[in-house]
Amino acid sequence: MGLFDDIAQGFRNLTGGVDQELLATGILARGEIVSMTLSGTTVSIMNAPVERSCTFVVNVIRDGQQPYQATITQRVQEIVIPQLQQPGVVLALRVDPADPSRVAIDFGSQPPEVNLPENTGPGSAADILANGKPITVVLVANQPIGVNNHKGDPVHALTLTVATGVPEPYQIQVGNAVPASALPLVYPGSKLHAKLGAGPNDVVVDWAAGAAS
Repeated sequence: MGLFDDIAQGFRNLTGGVDQELLATGILARGEIVSMTLSGTTVSIMNAPVERSCTFVVNVIRDGQQPYQATITQRVQEIVIPQLQQPGVVLALRVDPADPSRVAIDFGSQPPEVNLPENTGPGSAADILANGKPITVVLVANQPIGVNNHKGDPVHALTLTVATGVPEPYQIQVGNAVPASALPLVYPGSKLHAKLGAGPNDVVVDWAAGAAS
C-alpha cells in the first residue's frame, strides 16, 4: 500500500467510508443489528444524499459457522437511519475471509439464508430434547428468521406460552428449527410437547412427539 493509499484509508477510517475491496471480495454473510450509535460526522459528496458515520454492533452469521459479534463503523444515508434503528433489522454483510473481524455492511445485496453448524453440547437443542424436563407449550406466533439448522430445517422465532410442567405459566420467544413434517402443527393455539433446560428460556419443542392433548 502506497502513501496515497494510506491517506485514502485514513480518510475512510475517519469518516466511516466503506472499503470497496472488502465489498467486492468479502464473503456474503447475514447480519443482525444489536446496537447502532450515531456520530456527529456527516459527509455529502457531489450533491449526493447526506451520509452519517455510524457504529454498529452486529451478530455475524456465516454459512456453516458459529455466529459471532463484530463492530462496524460505516457511513449511512441519513434518510435510512430510522429504518435501521427498528428492532430485529437484518442486513447483508461482507466478511474478510482472512480476518473475520473485518466486516462491512453491503446495502446492495439481500441478506443470505444461512445454515448453522451442528451443536450437541450442553444446552443445545439436542441436549435439551434428550435430558430436559417434559413440559407443554402453546404456540402464540411464529416467524421464519432466514436461518436453517445443520439439517436444513428453517429456524423460526416462536412465541410460546409455557403452560404446564412449571409452577406458573409464562410467555417466551425462542428460536427453534421446524422440520417440514411439523408444519401441520404450526398454527396459533397449537398445544405442543416440549422440553425445558436449565433456564426458563431454554425451551425446545419436541416436534416428533406431536400435538399435546
